[in-house]
Amino acid sequence: MPFHRHASLNRRILPFCALPLLCTGLFASLRTSSAWILPLQPNGVSGGIARSHSRIQVSSSNDAVVDIEEDPAELVDSLIAIGKSELQQHFPFELDDWQLQAGGAISRGYNVITTAPTGAGKTVIGEMALLHAYHQSKSSIYTTPLKALSNQKYSDLCQMFGQENTGLSTGDISINKGALVRVMTTEVYRNIAWRSSTPAASAIGTEQLHENAVVVLDEFHYMGHPGRGGVWEESVITSPPHTQIIGLSATLANGQALASWMESVTGRKTVLVEVPGQKRPVPLRYLFATKTGLYPLFRDVNAGPGALRGLLGYRGDGDPPPMEKNKNSNKKQGFGPKDKEKDQKGIPKGLTAHPSLQAASQARMAKVLRGLERRNRQSTMRNIGKGDSFDLPKMSARQQQREKERLLRNEMRREVPSLGALLTRLKHKDLLPAIFFIFSRAACDEQAKSAYQTMKGPRDPNRFLDEEFEQFDIEPDQGYERRKTRSRAKKKKAQLLEDRDGRNFRPESNYVSEEVLSSYLDDSAVSVDEGAFDDSSPLAPGNWEFYAKAGLLNFMKVREVASRIEVFNEQNPEIAFEDETAEQFLFGIGSHHAGMLPAHKSFVEILFRRQLMAVVFATETLAAGINMPARTTVICAMAKRSGSGSSMALLETSNMLQMAGRAGRRGFDTEGTCVVVATPFEGHEDARKILIDAIKPIESQFTPSYSLAVNLLVRGEGKLDVARDLVSKSFAAWEKRQAEQMITDKIERHGGRVSEILETAAQERFMSTLIDSFQIQVDRRRATFDLAKLQFLLDILDDRECLKKTSKAYVSLSKALESEETTLQYLLNEASSGMKEGDADLKEISAFIEEDNADLGKQISEQRERILVAEKALQKNPFTAIANSAQEIIDSGSPEGQVLQDHLEGARTKQNSQQPLTATELTEYAKSALVIARKTRKLTKSNPGLDPESLLLQAETIDAVQDGSWNEILSIAKTLVAYGCLTIENGPETGEEGNSDFSMENEYYENATYCLTPAGLNVGMLGFENALWVLTAIGGAWDVAGTSSALDSLRHDMDSQDWSDEDDGESDGTANALPAAAEEAQKLLSTICEMEPAEFAGYVSVLVSENNRGGGMGQDLLDQFRLLTATQQRGIQSALLTMDRLKEVQQIHAVGTGCNFDIGSVEVATAWADGCSWSDALKLSGLPPGDLVRVLSRVLDAVRQLGNLPFEPIRGGEWITGSRGMEQSDSVISPGIHPEVRKLCRNAAKCINRYPVKDPLAFETDVQEESCDDDENEHPLGEPTEESDGTDSAS
Repeated sequence: MPFHRHASLNRRILPFCALPLLCTGLFASLRTSSAWILPLQPNGVSGGIARSHSRIQVSSSNDAVVDIEEDPAELVDSLIAIGKSELQQHFPFELDDWQLQAGGAISRGYNVITTAPTGAGKTVIGEMALLHAYHQSKSSIYTTPLKALSNQKYSDLCQMFGQENTGLSTGDISINKGALVRVMTTEVYRNIAWRSSTPAASAIGTEQLHENAVVVLDEFHYMGHPGRGGVWEESVITSPPHTQIIGLSATLANGQALASWMESVTGRKTVLVEVPGQKRPVPLRYLFATKTGLYPLFRDVNAGPGALRGLLGYRGDGDPPPMEKNKNSNKKQGFGPKDKEKDQKGIPKGLTAHPSLQAASQARMAKVLRGLERRNRQSTMRNIGKGDSFDLPKMSARQQQREKERLLRNEMRREVPSLGALLTRLKHKDLLPAIFFIFSRAACDEQAKSAYQTMKGPRDPNRFLDEEFEQFDIEPDQGYERRKTRSRAKKKKAQLLEDRDGRNFRPESNYVSEEVLSSYLDDSAVSVDEGAFDDSSPLAPGNWEFYAKAGLLNFMKVREVASRIEVFNEQNPEIAFEDETAEQFLFGIGSHHAGMLPAHKSFVEILFRRQLMAVVFATETLAAGINMPARTTVICAMAKRSGSGSSMALLETSNMLQMAGRAGRRGFDTEGTCVVVATPFEGHEDARKILIDAIKPIESQFTPSYSLAVNLLVRGEGKLDVARDLVSKSFAAWEKRQAEQMITDKIERHGGRVSEILETAAQERFMSTLIDSFQIQVDRRRATFDLAKLQFLLDILDDRECLKKTSKAYVSLSKALESEETTLQYLLNEASSGMKEGDADLKEISAFIEEDNADLGKQISEQRERILVAEKALQKNPFTAIANSAQEIIDSGSPEGQVLQDHLEGARTKQNSQQPLTATELTEYAKSALVIARKTRKLTKSNPGLDPESLLLQAETIDAVQDGSWNEILSIAKTLVAYGCLTIENGPETGEEGNSDFSMENEYYENATYCLTPAGLNVGMLGFENALWVLTAIGGAWDVAGTSSALDSLRHDMDSQDWSDEDDGESDGTANALPAAAEEAQKLLSTICEMEPAEFAGYVSVLVSENNRGGGMGQDLLDQFRLLTATQQRGIQSALLTMDRLKEVQQIHAVGTGCNFDIGSVEVATAWADGCSWSDALKLSGLPPGDLVRVLSRVLDAVRQLGNLPFEPIRGGEWITGSRGMEQSDSVISPGIHPEVRKLCRNAAKCINRYPVKDPLAFETDVQEESCDDDENEHPLGEPTEESDGTDSAS
């Protein structure tokens, strides 16, 4: 099949005879450009290129197909040769050796994982895979983590393959679903893979991957992303065997492990290709910005990750300086954190801070110390004035520390540069265009506004000051023309339709067409006649010269920007740019974040890519693969809030490198610049530490869900074998097996001392974690703990000798107490044996032994006093306080508390891991921490071939891996059975499975054969985090097994207390009465069926909305509830009852999936579905436009998913009692979505699907929709839409 290009781009196709005539610099600029890929030419071979020393690693799993006839060195040469002969011909520039290696592996049919720095050209690898499949007339898929990135990639691939051969599926947009080359979000691909590749899956899925030859997983490092990483893992595991997998990733710390895992899972040879030395085609340099200027961050100005000299050989990155030698110290290291000077050992001198920054830091600290001394003197003099003596003490150590920190913070705050000064320096140093990364949406908009207002200056909006005419060299009649009226609002409104209720609609735009999509993806130049502009607008031609003189763009660029804004505003009147935003663009300044409308973000991206914008203030999502390279990136903060949002933490190294990697445009810049800005809380040492720290390895994020469990059961034809296989194939399970195997081999080879050292190491790791958790509490300075006491305990743990003495003292006191308690027990036994009950002879002589008894009683009292003294001494020992403080941290539920609990469980070998930590136990761990180094040395000495560090690392891997996925699958299966979504063939009688112990119950569910009910079919087709909850909330499922009967008893007891004797005799009910769960479902379903489509849209928002930003969403819960309609209020009250029941069943079966419930979006979702205008919706919600689009899009996606579900036509009376009636069937099932609810979903979707919230994907054709009440018709299973997924999390 010939390779087609877009007609407008044919002029870019170059003959190979002309290639040598092009300059090398142009080739470099095209190396990552999609638009310059040449047509496929069979048997074309390019000329030779210089061989570089790149590195390729081949995994060696026993389960994979491996070419045993080739060794790795021969394989490298072979792959390079294949890449040259088969793929080089399609690119008008010389490919690097590492790119050719990857291309050769693709041609051979291998899986490939490519890791390369941002901007190195790894996208070319993905394009090679698409070209290879296209040349063989096979389909291919390119996945991205973000919808915006998918839209951008679709635009690029349309230029490569032609629009007729390229498709797009993101959940918001679906274009050309049957194309050979398809772009989609990773969640969409994951859902397709779930439902395909086996005949058994055809009942609920599709076979869209049957002809798919390759899938490219871009941004593969997202696999370690908490919350979303499991999608990439599942995509690898569930891909059909015939699908080749290409992973494109930033630098990976454990790339080889990932390649070996992928090979073991897919059975296909997997090759890891890494850029040699992780060098970038455009090297970076690092600067640090302070109030006084821009300074090199490192002593060696060419050092740093991605810089010309890399990390100077540190961790194998870059080349070490020829004259510098690493001096390794052989001194013994004590327990606790290493000394800062020792931390510098092994780090090249060139990676230390630049001398200018060190001198400034020393001067700042000297100033702080002088201020502290002055404060001490002032405090003393004040006390003297009150008549006190001259020998008054100065501030306490704690007060001095606080004062020192305050003074230091003030000095650091003075060093923070102003935005205007920083922009001026960047402009003077020719470092624009630049991206400013700020971790706040509001701050992005505020800084963009501040920057352009600074350039515009304080002036009369209608005329220049006299000095400004001279400054900008502008004639007086070219003054800045300011808008006087909003006349063009009439022109905009003329393009809208208005109904009799005043609701605005855009004509013929109930979905996004390909033309509309192309309108904001189009990168072609735009020109508008000057007469088309409104003279009262900031876009007026009379203002252009002023923008060019005062702003960051030249006159021609200002003209094109104004033309683009004018065209956009005319074509999109509902979301036209405000005058202030338009002015920002004309000054060359913009912002980019998730709070913006997608079309606005795309507009900014196009301006920046076409060099029509010089400065963009953006959140870090811009660094996640979107093609917006700049000359400079400015990182304005080195810390951001953690996932819980409660505390600040330094940036991960990978995050900062990804942002820094946006600097340097291939073909335009000889080097990129990353500027790290000083903050009041972080300085140059923090920046240096983040940049040179090792990147954390990717960890498995695999988590089972209801939808996944159902789909796996279908693929396993009712058995959990496929689910068990999937869990065993997870990256976490693979890592654990590898680590266990390594440790087993070591124990077999080196004996039992390995087990002893591992136990000691686990205890030492707990002590190290304890120190870290104490330090976190001290740094946070919260009132929860006595910080002075905590600092005292931390000093003990940090000091090896002090820890040793304190531990021994506690052991001695503990033994003394034990001895005293033994003595007391002896005396008590003596007293009780002195006279036995019923002994007549002893009673007669009792008078003779009264005196002895009195003496014994005195001894017992004295002994008890001694025990109290010993107990008090034991309580005063610091180890008791350490144990109590550690337990408080564990019980707090904080992230550091959870880590401490995990490491405590790893340290314990005998006692219950859930018991509170004791001081006695702590002394054992302290001893292990003190002797670990000595034991390790002895083990190494006696076993020369043993690497203790590697052994301990593997042990930590085993402890870190949570192997609970299989138990989670079983728990989900139990819950689905309870809710009538699954039935078990030849299952037990009611309650039988609950009579056996836990292990027998699990064994029963593991080996059972399951049948899918209509409700189960619905759950498997939904892409929500908790699909069972959503189905339950629309009356499609309930607790048919009565697992939550205890909840009914509790509610009955509470009701009986409220209503005394009124309901006497009614609790037993009649023989045909419905169970409480079924009655709740029936009541909820009846209420939903009474709702109008707009009301139902608001109700669905409760099930899918998250905690949103904005004023409208933050009002009082009761006030929000009062604004709802009466039907919505009844529905929400019924839904709360069903949610409590589901939570009860989930808790019984140990399912941790939550139930989303938030009424904050109900009002705006209802109003939008009822036809309110976009501006009214914004005012009503109080949300930024992008957030409001996301809220309404989630509702639209939800009702579309529910509206596309199949249903089983049944008689009305059978709906609540089960598909065959409870009286006629031993197995009660849930029927799934009701036809009326399904119809309601479709009507609600039509109401919501208005511009700018719109989705072009039509409902699947359902031939029986009109005959759903016909008893004889069986429902079609229907084909689910692959876009009905969880891609909202990728927004």
